[in-house]
Amino acid sequence: MKAKNYNQVLRARGYKARKLSEYQGQCIYEKNHLYNKVVCYIEKDSHGKAQTMTFAIYNQIDRIPKDMVEFKEAEFDRSYLVKEAQKIHEAFTQLKELKSPKHIYCF
Repeated sequence: MKAKNYNQVLRARGYKARKLSEYQGQCIYEKNHLYNKVVCYIEKDSHGKAQTMTFAIYNQIDRIPKDMVEFKEAEFDRSYLVKEAQKIHEAFTQLKELKSPKHIYCF
């Protein structure tokens, strides 16, 4: 996939925009998974350029593991989401470092 900005990378991985700011402020994207919900926070400067990206993983209240099998599935789900967040953050830092041409190939 050819990505020009962090928005394309996040949407390609299934994240949905919850709050967007055009210039200075915070953009929030979220993704609901089987047992967990991932929220991505992006801080923008006054020119509208993304500066930092952070992730938070929350447990789904309605999906609590009831036995060891479900617990292992939930932990696998969480570890998968952590690896995915690391890959997205790597793509974000690559895009920040690029001057021209302004696109990367990822996923």
